[in-house]
Amino acid sequence: MKRQLLFVAILGSLAAPLPANEFPLQSTGAEDTAPLDASANAAQAESVDLANEGFAEALSSSGGWDRPVYYSGNAARFGWWGTSNDGSPTKTGEYQDLDPSPFWDVDSIFSDGVRTWDGFATQFDNEANQAGLHFYGPDVKATVDFQRYLRRLDHDPLTGYDLDNPAPPTANDKVVSEDLNVGEDYAIRVQELKATFKGQLTKNVKAGVNFWGLRRSGERQASAVAHCFNINAPAAAGASGNKCHVLSQRQTIDWTIMEAEPFIEASFNDLTVEYSRTMRTFGQDDQAVDRQYTRFGFSPASGTLGPDYVYSSVPENYTQIDRLKIGATLTEDNQFYANLFYGDTKNKFRDTHRTFDGVDVRLMNTSFDNIELTGYASFYEENNELPTTFLTSPPFAPANTYDQTSLRHPVDYLRTRAGLRGNWMPFADRNSYYSSYGFLDGTSIMGGYEYYLLERDFATYRTTPQPFTQPDTTTHQIECGPSTRWSRQVQTYTRYRVQFIDVPLIGVSEYSDEDPDVQGIFNTNLPEQVHSIVLGGTWTPTNNFMATTDLTLRNSWHHSQYANFNEDDYPVVCSIWYAPTQRLSLTMGYAYTSNWIDQDVTLGANRGNLAQTETTEWNYAGESNLASFNVNYALRRNVQLVGGYQWNRGTNTFNLPAFQDGANWSLLPSLSDVIVVTNRINAGVDWQPSRNTDVYLRYVLFDYDDIAANLDSGTSHMVLGGVGAVF
Repeated sequence: MKRQLLFVAILGSLAAPLPANEFPLQSTGAEDTAPLDASANAAQAESVDLANEGFAEALSSSGGWDRPVYYSGNAARFGWWGTSNDGSPTKTGEYQDLDPSPFWDVDSIFSDGVRTWDGFATQFDNEANQAGLHFYGPDVKATVDFQRYLRRLDHDPLTGYDLDNPAPPTANDKVVSEDLNVGEDYAIRVQELKATFKGQLTKNVKAGVNFWGLRRSGERQASAVAHCFNINAPAAAGASGNKCHVLSQRQTIDWTIMEAEPFIEASFNDLTVEYSRTMRTFGQDDQAVDRQYTRFGFSPASGTLGPDYVYSSVPENYTQIDRLKIGATLTEDNQFYANLFYGDTKNKFRDTHRTFDGVDVRLMNTSFDNIELTGYASFYEENNELPTTFLTSPPFAPANTYDQTSLRHPVDYLRTRAGLRGNWMPFADRNSYYSSYGFLDGTSIMGGYEYYLLERDFATYRTTPQPFTQPDTTTHQIECGPSTRWSRQVQTYTRYRVQFIDVPLIGVSEYSDEDPDVQGIFNTNLPEQVHSIVLGGTWTPTNNFMATTDLTLRNSWHHSQYANFNEDDYPVVCSIWYAPTQRLSLTMGYAYTSNWIDQDVTLGANRGNLAQTETTEWNYAGESNLASFNVNYALRRNVQLVGGYQWNRGTNTFNLPAFQDGANWSLLPSLSDVIVVTNRINAGVDWQPSRNTDVYLRYVLFDYDDIAANLDSGTSHMVLGGVGAVF
């Protein structure tokens, strides 16, 4: 999530001005649990657009509202965050500033019955702001939205012998590490701008342009590995000088994406056609980070330090996409949709192109009694251009005389998908479905089939005794299941889905000229079959109680010459809402996700001894438990209490098999172990001393306990007090 601002979770009730003629009684508590991220912002912005369009339309209509046609309203709020923090801010402040800061919000709307203006600006903390200006008229629509926020990044610790240790490494120390920025916190700042301008040119033609910009700037961790690195260079390596060397350092980044998309839309009776052209550029002004090597042609002589080589470099690129969308009502029972596109992305650093094109068509049919059918087909092709030459000089490559014809062509893809989905109500009229109940009248059956073909070119790899070419992947998917409205209070559904996958993507360790014992090792974590059953339902015995549940049983496996594994998942989601009185609203939820894998993993590539190649079973387990409780209580007509608690525990662990002679992997479980427990508490009170003013107080606790590594453990306490007014 981009914007899991802790305080945003409890400001939902303050997000809109209170109506001037009524006091709040209660709410469902959803505002205390819903995170606000970029995707949520997009959905929120769209809903605001629709709401404002409806507002303008309602104002211009003749009835239904007591307000005058000419109307303006303003709201303003101001508050202050007091904070107290302990431990690491990386997770507790991942998307927010933890320093004391002001909070303010202004919102204004005006309409003359034909045109509507809506503007707002908010500061959540020192590092988070949001602003927008929307205009809706009879022939023109324009919106501009901007937001900025903080994103803290992890500082991954390096494993292996620390080169800063005054004692030299021993022969048993296979990996040495060097972190040039130990203890430093990394963070980036994100700024996003969205704008849309749309106008009616003629009765049948609309035109407009969409703008989007995203800038991410700050500092991140940049790491690189050098194999067989002489840590004693320029002196001789000695008995224990050749090690794998892991280097980490700070890199300042500045990435900017700018996109413009002009479009034109024409509508004629039952036909709508839209053409658009997306033009997107990615630019960067990053700090160049580099390191040295002593092997594999990166140095003047084996074992000596070579020149500096740049790594963690992101190439600039430019993308253009032409789209044509078609929607047509062919007959009363047939609707047709099509999306055609062609695009090109140019890598400016290597002067290469990636072209892509595709077609997506859908036909919806309702001509059969009680049956709705949707047929669809899509085609997507991606072709990559081969760079003309190797990089042959520092700082991007060593000086070399490599055979230019041996430069590998990127893999090209061709994806073809076709399917048919349907919904059948055997005994009920689809037009009266929501008033039909019982096993017969209330049951609908959905089903579908999908064919998917993934073709690859330039996917041949060097293995012995002969090269290996990745076969094309074919998938057949079948799904079906009934949904029944037993009564007004009870609805259930069942879904079964199965996928049969012929030769999924296989991972290959190629033949090595430097190590002729390596014959080619194969692994994959992609299944050949996936079976899943979903059971769920909704129960609303009264108008003040609702319970929902969703249980999935998923099993997948792969048993072939390339891999052998089984995987099981059992996600569960339950929620309850109950309002015992008009003053009190309670919501509770629980979610459980799991992932269990037993897989044969082949090790031994490039170990120099074919006898040490091993295939052994590894066991992985991942689990997450999430429980939440929220309450809203109207203590008095103008006083509301809110509160909530959320607990989450997530783990990732795996077990090691007994290895044969060879490398010692015993440290892997401890390096990969994840056990995290989080606790969130929020509480607050809203008081309306008058119809147009409100006073609010909030308290938030967020505790992040990194049990396995204890790197990012921290606790944050936040208190917000403020006042708002509508005028």
